[in-house]
Amino acid sequence: MPNKEQIVKAMDEWLSTKGLHPAEVGMIEEMKRAGGFGWAPLVAAANTFADVMPDIIKSAVRKARSQGKCKEWPSA
Repeated sequence: MPNKEQIVKAMDEWLSTKGLHPAEVGMIEEMKRAGGFGWAPLVAAANTFADVMPDIIKSAVRKARSQGKCKEWPSA
């Protein structure tokens, strides 16, 4: 399980992805904020986004992975 610093670093890596839509950036920033409190808050935020915005998450992950980022946890 990653620590807070690893979570924030991974979210920063994800945010450095070129071509992210503003909705994708907002989602990642919110997960970064939640991850700053630890693993459980990150998981809760990720599950919420997966429930309400699955296409946004899939798109952001696809863009990052196509640029060699976010291959597997923890990638930070």
